[in-house]
Amino acid sequence: MWQNLIQALKELSDAYAALLSISGKKRAALVAVNLKGLEPIVEEEKQQLERIRVAEKRRQDALLALSKEIPASHAAATMADVEAACPAEFRASLHEIHERLNERVGKAQEASDANEFLIRHALGAVEYHLNRLSNSSIDPTYGQKGNESVTREKKFDFKA
Repeated sequence: MWQNLIQALKELSDAYAALLSISGKKRAALVAVNLKGLEPIVEEEKQQLERIRVAEKRRQDALLALSKEIPASHAAATMADVEAACPAEFRASLHEIHERLNERVGKAQEASDANEFLIRHALGAVEYHLNRLSNSSIDPTYGQKGNESVTREKKFDFKA
């Protein structure tokens, strides 16, 4: 049972490491505004997220099986509680893999936040250039529903 939990945590850790690597590629594509290069990266990211989902399910199943084996366990148990109930022969490897997983999840979250920032600002830049091309102007007042009042001049004749 403990081996199943440790194996599930290793799989999760490896999947997050791969996701972190993909996140670096994604950042490079976003900075370079390489949308064609971004498509395969997003697909690869989806595969890793599915891998994480499967590993997380295995982790939950392993913890559920262990909770039936350990009478003092409860739903609000922390990893420290699980480690305390772990036999001594598995405790060190469980602690090590848990620490590694925590570190990788934290780094993946930071990378995700940074990429979200880049995406949000890249969309702002695209909107700015589209407004510039279409000779848009924003009135100093707001519309009826509190939205900005944007007027666009028709620059292109699409029927030509």
